[in-house]
Amino acid sequence: MIIAKSPVRLSFGGGGTDLPAYYEPHGGAVLSVTIDKYFYSVLQEIPGQSIELSSSDYQLHQRIADLDQANLTDALRIPKAMLRHFGVKSGVMLQLKSDIPPGSGLGLSGAVATSLAQCVGAYVGKHLDKAQVAELATHIELTVLGRPIGMQDQFASAHGGLNFLTFTKDGVTVEPVAVSLSRRAELRRHLMLFHTGASRDSARILEGQRQATQQNDSGVLDALHQVKKTAYRMREILEGGDILEIGRLLHDSWQHKKRFSSSVSNPDIDRYYDTAMRHGALGGKITGAGGGGFLLIFAEPERQEDISRELTAQGLQELSFDFEDGGSQITLDHAGRFKSTITPEGYLLGMRAVVSRLDNNQIARIADLLHAAYVADKQVFIMGNGGSAATASHFCSDLAKTVAVNGIRGFRAIPLTDNIPLMTAWGNDVGFEDIFSGQLRNLLNPGDVVIGISGGGMSPNVLKAMQMAQERGARTVGLTGFSGGKLKCAVEECFIVPSENYQFIEDVHMMLVHLLTSVVRERLGGD
Repeated sequence: MIIAKSPVRLSFGGGGTDLPAYYEPHGGAVLSVTIDKYFYSVLQEIPGQSIELSSSDYQLHQRIADLDQANLTDALRIPKAMLRHFGVKSGVMLQLKSDIPPGSGLGLSGAVATSLAQCVGAYVGKHLDKAQVAELATHIELTVLGRPIGMQDQFASAHGGLNFLTFTKDGVTVEPVAVSLSRRAELRRHLMLFHTGASRDSARILEGQRQATQQNDSGVLDALHQVKKTAYRMREILEGGDILEIGRLLHDSWQHKKRFSSSVSNPDIDRYYDTAMRHGALGGKITGAGGGGFLLIFAEPERQEDISRELTAQGLQELSFDFEDGGSQITLDHAGRFKSTITPEGYLLGMRAVVSRLDNNQIARIADLLHAAYVADKQVFIMGNGGSAATASHFCSDLAKTVAVNGIRGFRAIPLTDNIPLMTAWGNDVGFEDIFSGQLRNLLNPGDVVIGISGGGMSPNVLKAMQMAQERGARTVGLTGFSGGKLKCAVEECFIVPSENYQFIEDVHMMLVHLLTSVVRERLGGD
């Protein structure tokens, strides 16, 4: 499994000057910062020749037999195009999830493209730097898919942080804005974001702006010149000036931006903005191309409570956020190692991806095996090392106690991990690989159940105990991960978590403990 995440961006000034129709003849400039709201891509290998794409945001799941024939105009066009670019045409599942809704004006499509460039690139062994990620994401969106959009989103998302981006026909330059952490914190304290509840089609708005620019519409061109000047002035103020001037410049820039197209604003947006200004805001704007999405407000901290109360009363939802500096990055690599700070959403998305591939029929077979052992009054022995030892003890506790409801007795479940004196005696006198088999020597009878838990499936003491269990005529179950290791061939039923990350493997093992206990308890209650 590979997990990649890319942040969305919040632009302050210069938006619209990053379209080729403007910057190629005039040069463009944008001041922006990335925030801690991310788009996640989770890639897993799956058996078979198909491609599976799943989007939580659009509630879509597609199974594609022939990627070359796939539709590149729907909501999943970017992942399809990225897979084609890297030549991945079968045997993978991509699961996609965003922290924010589509059509938000925060550059989500750019985050989608950069996240996928990182994720699919890592899968095929292409380790791209931030500039290469941005360039590939831009190529996919603008050239391959022909979207009439700008270039700020991909470069902001890939690089991360507070940046001044300039655009010319010769390329894009990303220059970090050199301000202190206290200055950045001061800027953040003056910002508020509210979701208007309305999404918008940025491509349609930007296409109109592009056509007006190409036709040398004087009103649109002058407005673009003005917002570009605003971006330069904002950078100067951030580097040394009155921070409140940023708010006033945002207000001026918003007035110019509304000249780009009649679709940039609407009566609802105007009402929200006027409400904020009446209650003390110094400025603001609709993020992105306009028409909906998020409303950015700049206000002194002491004014923000009133503004929040008034806007939420009109149905807007305030978004809590902070700045971030990581940009697009691999969170979990192919070897199951966390490569960057994992967010709760990213971790849970990875867990959901693992759980979605579990074999429900095998879980039912293991439940049947445990139920049969109970009915036959057989013993259950469970073992493991480290975290798996804790899971083994927990499993025995649940089988012995949790199933014992309404007068039903529990299992005769024995954790081979809990008798410390006996374990250390076998380990010290014979060898650590005998700490479990040594205990089974005196206790195990034909038909008993022996469950071994080993994340990698290679624990010598678990394998030796399983060999004894088979020799004694016991039933054997293994819980493992990766490809199953040697445990896969040492038991009659091996439950393999489809992951190479020990945290996910151990989480699923514990989930399986609770699931099996619940299933068996309900069945015994029915009996």
